[in-house]
Amino acid sequence: MAETYRKSKIEHYLDRLLVRKQALIRQLELNELEQCKEFIRGQLSATDMIIWELAVEFDLTDQLIEGGKGNVSERCAKKSVGAHTSTALQDHSTQTN
Repeated sequence: MAETYRKSKIEHYLDRLLVRKQALIRQLELNELEQCKEFIRGQLSATDMIIWELAVEFDLTDQLIEGGKGNVSERCAKKSVGAHTSTALQDHSTQTN
């Protein structure tokens, strides 16, 4: 049970990171934040790296690629985040296999 609980917490944390990533992408599209775009890109890159590390470390790459069922990953996959993450994760999993 403890293992399932921990995995559930990690999946929940990963979903929150995907929400943050989507928020950063939306901020990049705002003209009002033109001066901050380089900083936002850095945050986006760091968030993406954390998502990758968690997905690889806890073998959750399938969940990110498929988008999961009924979770935030699925909603994000339908937006620009999903295309970027899915392609990158597929490339990464082919390299590691």
